[in-house]
Amino acid sequence: MSRLLKKTLLLMIFLFGVIAIGTSIVSGWNLYNQLTLEYRSKGAAIVKSIADASAEIIVTRDPSTVQAIVDQFREIDGVAYVFVVDRSGDIFAHTFVPSVPPEVSAIHRRATAAATDGLVSVDLYVPRLGHVIDVSEPILTGVGGYAHVGMDRSVIGAKIWRAVVQQQGFMLLIFLVSVVIAYLLVNRISQPLNLLADHARSLAGSDFSAAPSVPASIEALARTSKDEIGNLAESFVHMERALQLSIENLRQTTVAKERIESELKIAHDIQMSMVPKLFPFFPDRDEFDLYATLVPAREVGGDFYDFFFLDKDCLCLAIGDVSGKGVPASLFMAVTKTLFKATAAANDHPDDILKRLNDELCKDNAACMFVTLFSAILDIRTGRMEYSNGGHNLPYKLSNGQPKQFANTKGTVVGALEGVSFEKKAITLEPGDWIIFYTDGVTEAMDEHKELFSERRLEQFLASLDPNVSAEELTQRLSSEVKQFSAATAQADDITIMALRYWGVGSHAQSVVTVELKNELSELAKLSHTLTEFGQRHKLPQAVSFAIKLALEEIVTNAISHGFTDQREHRISIGLALEQSVLRAQVEDDGPAFNPLEIPAPDTKQPLEERAVGGLGIHLVRTLMDEVEYQRQNGRNVLVLKKRITEP
Repeated sequence: MSRLLKKTLLLMIFLFGVIAIGTSIVSGWNLYNQLTLEYRSKGAAIVKSIADASAEIIVTRDPSTVQAIVDQFREIDGVAYVFVVDRSGDIFAHTFVPSVPPEVSAIHRRATAAATDGLVSVDLYVPRLGHVIDVSEPILTGVGGYAHVGMDRSVIGAKIWRAVVQQQGFMLLIFLVSVVIAYLLVNRISQPLNLLADHARSLAGSDFSAAPSVPASIEALARTSKDEIGNLAESFVHMERALQLSIENLRQTTVAKERIESELKIAHDIQMSMVPKLFPFFPDRDEFDLYATLVPAREVGGDFYDFFFLDKDCLCLAIGDVSGKGVPASLFMAVTKTLFKATAAANDHPDDILKRLNDELCKDNAACMFVTLFSAILDIRTGRMEYSNGGHNLPYKLSNGQPKQFANTKGTVVGALEGVSFEKKAITLEPGDWIIFYTDGVTEAMDEHKELFSERRLEQFLASLDPNVSAEELTQRLSSEVKQFSAATAQADDITIMALRYWGVGSHAQSVVTVELKNELSELAKLSHTLTEFGQRHKLPQAVSFAIKLALEEIVTNAISHGFTDQREHRISIGLALEQSVLRAQVEDDGPAFNPLEIPAPDTKQPLEERAVGGLGIHLVRTLMDEVEYQRQNGRNVLVLKKRITEP
């Protein structure tokens, strides 16, 4: 049995019950009132005829005649009793068998108490007789006595019950016929619905990539049924065909999207390969520290940077931002970068480079794209930097912790107007000075309140920098600062940062390097890379490089594993300095105070299983280093290691 048929039957049973109960109550009540009125009228007619017939007889005191009159009403349907009382209140004739009940006098008293000059009808309950309607009539206005007829109410109840049973039986018959008809009708509706439901469930496992195959039964149902079922079947046929078409379109769109994403990834890789990524890019040059990073807002972007030597002493630097976003900007960026390098090779001054580049980009520039570009040439020997600006954000010079923006030069964006001129200016860098280049993706990064990162925040960041940070650390910290500021919003523009620190020829300031690590063991790879680079740059003996690397890795591992009691992120700072023939390493962290030098040295002569736990690592550090010192400064642990360098 289908659920639709079950619900239909339950609804019909509920409605039948409500209708049956309602009609029974209404019809029973109406029948009760009708029969009561009928029996009162019947009793009134009987008692009136008895009273009229008994008037003269009672006066003559002929009880046998009165009894004969009374007896003839005994067999009338619904008559419970008949009796006549004389004027003295004595029963003169009656139909009670075998004797007059004692309650009869009470009946007479209640009737006479309610009596008027005419007919009286009273509802009474008489023991052994039940509920009756007592109808009394005075004989000769009461002078001759009273005649009483009792109409049995149980007869009324029986008739009502028989009538209700007959009515409900007829209604039950109608209900059964209705159930059969409903079954046939609902079954006629539910079968095609079940067919459609089964087909709908089968759609989940259908292969819509193949040609649509609508079952013949569904198509026949759509053709032959002209009602809502037919419309529903027709909708299923249309839906299945539309699904097949939509899935085919989706498949083609997905294939195209995957192809585009693959091509964009290739374009991203190509674009990233066009800018220098491996640092130090000039490992054999100690006169400066240079690092750059580019974070596109999309798969590909329009920002770029570049640096290369024009000769052995002149370093050319450039940073640019192409108008627009996405693939067009990336293509224009590739053209600009290629032309810039080719133009710079034939020109010695940044203003000439921008002028020639501008004229080349203006040719056949149907898309009317342009680029903001800052170009500079640094003389490594003297620290003199000539620069020219093509509408780009002005870099900052950071000297002794004080950031100062470059003075602007005459010029406009590159590639917009052919034949424009550009101006050049020059500054001189002292050893230790920084130059920070950036694109507007830094200063125009926006937070959730639509507030920009701004040049003011950039200046505050630069002013708060640790003077011993490397160019890599500066760019990474600034990039993180911008991302943290705009973390609640999507990145709207490419972020490009390039930092250069000038050391000068013959300066030993480059011998100071600082690296910061998170309290994660994965950061040990960064430490190893820094130590390897430092050793190669300063041509440290292999034994010294091995010793300092092993000692620092031991100390940092212990600090990460055991130095912090909470689960928060901490920073461990490692500074390296080459002071004449001594290599100095300083390790700082903000963990709880702990002096590893207080750990007693293990007795290496004892068997391994008898030694106390701990102390072997710091013993190894003491053995490898010439000097080890510990201090607690400003809430930080400071461990200083020194290793004398002996030429092989």
